[in-house]
Amino acid sequence: MSPITSRDVADLARALEVLQTIALDAERARDGAIEGDDDARRLRAENAALRSELAAARARAQDPSSGARELDDARTSNDAFVANDCEATSMGTRPQAPSLAGFRTESHEFVVRDDRRSAEDLARVERAAVAEARAKASDISFNGRLSRFWSAEGELESFASKRETRGEAKAAFELALVNDESAHVVEPLDRKIRTKQKGLPHVKFSWLEAPKNAFLVKKIDDANATAATRRAIGILKSKGVTSWLEPVVYASMEEFAKAHQCATWDANDGQFKLEDVCDFVVIFGGDGTLLWSSKFFPRAMPPVVPFSMGSLGFLTAIKVDTLERTLRDVCLGDFTLTVRSRLMAKVVTKDGAHGEWEYCLNEVLIDRGPKAVMIELDLAVDGRHVTKIAADGCILSTPTGSTAYSLAAGGSVVHPGVPALCVTPICPHSLSFRPIILPDSVVVAVSCPMDARHTTWAAFDGQKQTELQRGDSLVVRVASFPVPVVCAVSENADWFDAIKQGLLWNARGAEQKPFLRPPLATPT
Repeated sequence: MSPITSRDVADLARALEVLQTIALDAERARDGAIEGDDDARRLRAENAALRSELAAARARAQDPSSGARELDDARTSNDAFVANDCEATSMGTRPQAPSLAGFRTESHEFVVRDDRRSAEDLARVERAAVAEARAKASDISFNGRLSRFWSAEGELESFASKRETRGEAKAAFELALVNDESAHVVEPLDRKIRTKQKGLPHVKFSWLEAPKNAFLVKKIDDANATAATRRAIGILKSKGVTSWLEPVVYASMEEFAKAHQCATWDANDGQFKLEDVCDFVVIFGGDGTLLWSSKFFPRAMPPVVPFSMGSLGFLTAIKVDTLERTLRDVCLGDFTLTVRSRLMAKVVTKDGAHGEWEYCLNEVLIDRGPKAVMIELDLAVDGRHVTKIAADGCILSTPTGSTAYSLAAGGSVVHPGVPALCVTPICPHSLSFRPIILPDSVVVAVSCPMDARHTTWAAFDGQKQTELQRGDSLVVRVASFPVPVVCAVSENADWFDAIKQGLLWNARGAEQKPFLRPPLATPT
């Protein structure tokens, strides 16, 4: 038996009041008929049994060890037991937690199934369907189980007292909160729907053990970046951190690299994964250098320390003048992060062949390629067709990429802390087709129709341009592995400084002058 709570006691008290009212009405309506006497006697018996159980429940709520024997004695009456069982069911006694499974179907639609064994045959069919769907979409499926918990707040007791005094009761309910990464079943005890904040503006990073390896990336053919890289290698060596360099960069400064015990890898070794070695990444350059470094980490990327040495520096907020202090703080684990989401995209041919997942920090572009013509595309969200695009192309971007090509095409500026996927048409034929912002849980598919006049082209962060034939689709979703960037100050401060200084956001040529009022005349 589940433990008795104060809420259960309040519900039992309310049930007792209802039964007493019914008994009183029955006695008043009695006109001497035998049926009326029988109803009154039955209700009085139920009242007595329920009153006994209420006393035992109160004792049990105060001391779980006491009241158990009285509770068993109170259930000797079969009628009282049935009445109490029905009342408990109507009052929302917590049911058995559902065993739900979430997965994406072949059409990339997210589905949640309940496979409780209330009916064995139905459960067997459901489990078979879940297993089949997971096998067909194993690379993007959610294979977890749903956890179940009850939410409560400080006003729970006052809520119960209001129900007792006013006789009002909202129906109990539960919410299944599901996405690809987590799933919960919530039963609000106060019958109120609330959500949690999904943004992560304050991500504090701390090492549980000292870092040992750092990957250094510098802007190519830049003397200042090369000098800063040499300084950083010396600082990191004094902290006991080994510096890793790209094979090309290592070869360009081989004598210096060997003298400072730097490391590199064989570019032809397909088994080597930098993400399994390096603890953090140090960037010397601009936004393009950061994008270049992300290609070395197709999945999980360690914290990135970006030093601004490029032309724009929208993503690189740390000044190179603070090199020594910043690297010292990073080695100590005293810094905050901006978690910038990435996109993962792949081409699915009309025959069902899948390409490799490509990870993008800025955007995935579908455009007309080298042809100076308008193209047609079909846009689907979670497997459902949304609209047809007639335009020069379409941009699917992250919040980070919203200030790049997407902004130039008329898209919205989105804060990097917003979990979103931005869809921006490029010069659409229909002027009513405006940019839209979708939640980060969706899967977007952009297809080249079979009857399209021209083929289309896809590019991933401006690289790996691929032609989409008629019937091919580009599947895009927000990746689970972001790019964590070390902040100069904080996520909000860095971002607003970047859009004000880098993009001259809301900048005026001159401030508006105030009204010049004449001074008040002094009385003589």
